[in-house]
Amino acid sequence: MNDLKITKMKFFLSVLLVCATQYLSAQEFSITRTELAGDKLLLYYDLIDTVKERFYKVHVYSSRDNFLAPIKKVNGAVSAGSILAVAPGRNKRIEWNAKEELGAEFEGRIGLEIRGRVYVPFVRLKGFEEGQVIKRGKPFPVTWSGAGRNLLNFDLYNKDNELVWPKTGIGNSGSTELIVPTNIKAASGYKFKISDSKNSDEVVFSPEFTIKRKTPLLFKVAPVLVVGGLIYFLMPDPPPTTSEIAGAPCPDGTNNCN
Repeated sequence: MNDLKITKMKFFLSVLLVCATQYLSAQEFSITRTELAGDKLLLYYDLIDTVKERFYKVHVYSSRDNFLAPIKKVNGAVSAGSILAVAPGRNKRIEWNAKEELGAEFEGRIGLEIRGRVYVPFVRLKGFEEGQVIKRGKPFPVTWSGAGRNLLNFDLYNKDNELVWPKTGIGNSGSTELIVPTNIKAASGYKFKISDSKNSDEVVFSPEFTIKRKTPLLFKVAPVLVVGGLIYFLMPDPPPTTSEIAGAPCPDGTNNCN
């Protein structure tokens, strides 16, 4: 438990830090230090686990709403944005933009609590590999474990984390077929955000993949080139050209130049 008094910002903030987690065997979770960097508060913690394959959901809560919902203006080693889970390790850092979260006029005391729990994805994709290719306009199968009676969203995001194709209302039957629209740009770095339609906390991301055209552009141009070639070769040969003028006399003055 650490006490921190921030006085270098335009507003004043007294922070009480608490670290809470589900303790397992051979596991440690502790806040190591805090720093002030401009309008941001930096929180450092150690998350030690002997099981390297285990990941954690890490959130920061504040006393402003009685620790009900995670604070939003955070990034780093925290479950926010496209980061769902954090791997164990030392010197993990969370950046909190306190001024943006609380407002420049905020003055008072506030408590922060870091909570961590083992991350268990509500569905697991099968056979979906990093870097695989998906063609636009062509059905491709998707399978997963964790089927149920709920509906899923398969939202498509590009490499800039922009939603480019929302796909909702897919039955959680364990398999489906998706068809990426032909107007989606062919590029790499795409991923699906798979979520429960009624529970925003249940989210997983697919590995990144590449979207390509159903028919390569070269094959679309090639038929035109072939037709053009046929037209050229089917044209009759032009009459032979000669430098002689019809009816002109031969050098010896006769009409017989042989």
